[in-house]
Amino acid sequence: MEAIRQFYEDAPTSVAVPESLRHKRLEVILLVQDPPESEPSGDLKCLLAAMPDVGEDADFARQPDYGRGDMAWNS
Repeated sequence: MEAIRQFYEDAPTSVAVPESLRHKRLEVILLVQDPPESEPSGDLKCLLAAMPDVGEDADFARQPDYGRGDMAWNS
């Protein structure tokens, strides 16, 4: 099987089929590529700002550390 991949920045009205592929069984697949979205800067602040706002701040609060109670070092 022979595969040919061709990219067009501005699609023509018709696409020429190479002579070597004419009069053969042929499958043509057309994929439209979306323009690339602007790359986000790798800045941490931008990444955090882009995150969805879910939950309450209290859900993510760090609980106070009260230690292990009566545990003590032997000296």
